[in-house]
Amino acid sequence: MRRGRMVRKGYSILLLYPGPRSVAYSSLAFYMIKSLFSSLGIGVKTAFIEDGYVDVDGPLDPRETRAIMVSLPYEVMYADLVKALESIGIPVWRMGRGEEHPIVIGGGPAVTANPLPVIDILDAVLVGELEPVAEQIASSLASSSRRERLRNLSTIPGVLVPAMENWPVTRVYVERLDEAWYPLDQRPPNGVEPVWGRGFILETSRGCGRGCRFCMEGSIFRPRRDRSLPTLEKLMIEGVRRSRVRRVIFYSLVFFDNRASDAILERAVEEGLEASVPSLRAETLTEERARLIARAGQKTVTIAPETGSCVISKAILKPIGEEITLWAARNALSGGVKGVKLYLMVGFPGEDEEEFQQTVDTAVKVVRLVRRLGGIAKASVNPFMPKPVTGMQWAGLGDRSLLRKRIAILTRELAKSGARVSGYDVRWAEVQVALARGSRDMSRVIVDWARSPSQTPSSFRRAAKRSGVNLSWLLSEWPPDYTPPWHEYVEHPRAELWRLRRDWDIYVKVVSSKGGESRLRIPGCS
Repeated sequence: MRRGRMVRKGYSILLLYPGPRSVAYSSLAFYMIKSLFSSLGIGVKTAFIEDGYVDVDGPLDPRETRAIMVSLPYEVMYADLVKALESIGIPVWRMGRGEEHPIVIGGGPAVTANPLPVIDILDAVLVGELEPVAEQIASSLASSSRRERLRNLSTIPGVLVPAMENWPVTRVYVERLDEAWYPLDQRPPNGVEPVWGRGFILETSRGCGRGCRFCMEGSIFRPRRDRSLPTLEKLMIEGVRRSRVRRVIFYSLVFFDNRASDAILERAVEEGLEASVPSLRAETLTEERARLIARAGQKTVTIAPETGSCVISKAILKPIGEEITLWAARNALSGGVKGVKLYLMVGFPGEDEEEFQQTVDTAVKVVRLVRRLGGIAKASVNPFMPKPVTGMQWAGLGDRSLLRKRIAILTRELAKSGARVSGYDVRWAEVQVALARGSRDMSRVIVDWARSPSQTPSSFRRAAKRSGVNLSWLLSEWPPDYTPPWHEYVEHPRAELWRLRRDWDIYVKVVSSKGGESRLRIPGCS
């Protein structure tokens, strides 16, 4: 909520979102960047990719545009970044840019975890969160000399500037959310309908303290920080007023881990607001909370057990299991929620047929329970994908044929039981994993891929082959003593290399011992 002093800086920035407006205006990060720099007296223009073409809101004056800010939440957006830069006349490679070109600054979860695939495309990378360094970035861009702007940026905590070789940089983050800037006006332009509908996005917490070994966002946003109830109430009341909506969209990794969550949800109901909560930890979904969620107008809750295997649950450090998942689903329907959606993954390292079958059995039981109680059952079935800066970054992506087989079996059994099932194509999972675990040579693949007639998994593989990049290595399991290259460039508080290596060692021991090496207790698991 703290505001910078409004001082007209005499220059503007272009906020580029490599996707449609409807997606951008569903993103809290987009509102954050736009509102925060505007509050610092900087003109902010916006650009999006609509139907394959870059659409800039208003004329773009290269003489006044000091920087292009790019939000990169997902790795597959890298190709769109390249297409957008070329479309607006910016050289793709940072080494090809001159004094007349704006500085291209990227941020978001994907590049915070691993900036290497785009380190030769971006002039600067924000590793971490914007609020603590926004004013410093704004001041750095005020210099008339491009090289001076880059030099100034390289002195800011968390800002990686490849030309200055200032690595490693340490991720920067907000320590006290109650004191942080927050975008209260979240009105999309006329004619733009956000993906999740209109509403005020209210972040209740940031980060997560659960420590699931596969979760990149939980790892790179450590530690968990909560907003207090007085702050949440103030933001919610003022936010819905300024945004001219009667709906609040709560946002966090684990909603009910914040002690203020019940109270702020109840306050939303008392104010006559519609409300929606994000994916929930199954063990936090009591019947009372489900009743409150239903009163807020949310019809479906999403829970993510990931697996039905006791062994895999222990290994990934997510102690939910079948009993708790059934308990949560029963509470949801008893509390008045109409539907339950499950997030499921297959292909965890070391997952055998028995453990996979346990996932099938658990998921089917949940779907049958939901259907028997008159509810709507949905499921999302996805392959496990190893990501950087996690305890499972050394794991490989499962064999394509095996993953397809298991996804098909699970999908079929869930559909037979009455669930609506969606999933993620294994071929796209290969693209995502390769991009996520790529090094600097991945930039050649990205540029080649972006210039292909269409961006498909097949064209990605062809681009990798032309660029001489070994996809087999990027998709395979790595030796435990191998140090992934991103650790030379970024350092993550509470997700240090030694910590992650220890987590991977524990995972392997737990799976190979069939859970015997774990002291984690899960109801219904021996």
